[in-house]
Amino acid sequence: MGYSLGFDLGTTFTAAAVMRGERAEMVSLGNHAVTIPSVVFLRDDGELLVGDAAERRSVQEPARAARAFKRRFGDAAPIILDRTPFSADRLMATVLTQVLAEVVKRQGGAPDAVAVTHPANWGAYKLDLLRQAVTAAGVGNATLVPEPVAAAVQYASTERVEVGDVVAVYDLGGGTFDAAVLRKTATGFETIGRPEGIERLGGIDFDEAVMAHVRATLGDALEQADTSDPATREALAALRVECVTAKELLSSDSDATISVNLPSLRTQVRLTRAEFEDVVRPMVRETVQAMQRAVQAAGVEATAVKAVLLAGGSSRIPLVGELVARELGRPVVADSHPKHTVAMGAARVA
Repeated sequence: MGYSLGFDLGTTFTAAAVMRGERAEMVSLGNHAVTIPSVVFLRDDGELLVGDAAERRSVQEPARAARAFKRRFGDAAPIILDRTPFSADRLMATVLTQVLAEVVKRQGGAPDAVAVTHPANWGAYKLDLLRQAVTAAGVGNATLVPEPVAAAVQYASTERVEVGDVVAVYDLGGGTFDAAVLRKTATGFETIGRPEGIERLGGIDFDEAVMAHVRATLGDALEQADTSDPATREALAALRVECVTAKELLSSDSDATISVNLPSLRTQVRLTRAEFEDVVRPMVRETVQAMQRAVQAAGVEATAVKAVLLAGGSSRIPLVGELVARELGRPVVADSHPKHTVAMGAARVA
């Protein structure tokens, strides 16, 4: 039996899902996780590594690595990897090419159809660049799908949504935010009004907020660290992972402990959920205001919105659901794996 393939090329992670018959499922791309980091690394011989391998190599040679390049999509200024210039769309094509090859290997053949997602507020210029990147990856016939549409399609596969129903999608990912209002049609979903987006706001900004808390707690200790020392670089990379883990733990716990294991300093920093929420609240409020603007642009009353669907890994932060529900006054629903929602929906669209 053939299959359809959906790609979610995120700012921080890349995911893929396949659909056979009526069943959609994620494809395990990483060594230890379903998703892979959206990181590209330039080796000495000119080969480009993607995902886990790129992440590992980037610790010791950060100048050869590109990350969060989705935020630079459409930017004329090149991304420099060890003196070699790359455009964001070329790096995107590299990720697509290698992930497609991995999926084909794991599935035992090429997909019958492919869908690639993108932020809802991307205009004609960025969409044309994405089409070129998709063509360069060997899937020029792929369907381009707005991320909120993919999320709504996945939601409708598990919840009853009637033709004419209106849903709002709040998609807070690793690096970008999307807000859109959609109406169910006989053939799928149509966007109504104008989607709203914030291209430089997402989980990596929350990670940086946690890192800033650690810096403030430790005083000058991090600034004085010798980054020319390989052991220090590894320790700082491990500290950033600790900050990300702490952020994720605070979605289900009231406090988290961050281990600091620099060669010159070994200690722990405590962060409570209340402290974290105080720092990120202004950013979350900005996303909620964008969601409100999207509803207004759609020309519908908030009461006409059946539900607000939370998508993207960062939407798991409890403060997000609280503020969205309070400010919009509508039921809030979230997938058990919000990181996977867009990829699964894309596979269904394909």
